[in-house]
Amino acid sequence: MPFSVGSSVVVVPLGRKRGVVVEVGRGGHYRVQVENTTVACRERDLAPPVPSKRQREGGPPEPRRKAARRDVRAAAAATDGDPPAPTPRLDLHGLTVEQALARVADEIDLALRRGADRIEVVHGKGSGRIRAALHRHLKTLPVVASFKLDSRNPGVTWIFF
Repeated sequence: MPFSVGSSVVVVPLGRKRGVVVEVGRGGHYRVQVENTTVACRERDLAPPVPSKRQREGGPPEPRRKAARRDVRAAAAATDGDPPAPTPRLDLHGLTVEQALARVADEIDLALRRGADRIEVVHGKGSGRIRAALHRHLKTLPVVASFKLDSRNPGVTWIFF
């Protein structure tokens, strides 16, 4: 069952979380906005959402979130033949570990919606706490295909989608 941009779906491998299709690729590949993250999925990982109990009983439908519709429009506009966006660069100097991880999550979300295929994260050499926490966090994100330290500067990590 093919889905189109803007369709509500359930991402089965993510514990049946609900999301919105923001991009349809070739060969049954999709990008789906789930909460504040965009994930890459195959069609077999997606299912139509089950109506809520209120909808099944004929009550008024649950309100739709305006932010999701706005994100879908922004993602669709970013993929209309525009040239690829420049590689985003994020500087984490002076932040705590928690602040740094929150900024990285926000930047990953924005980069995926802009169509970027990688991000350059400058965390510095220092004590290595931010770098270690960042690498642990990146291992848990399904949208991250890989990441590596810059061979010329160990204070920089490249994140690839």
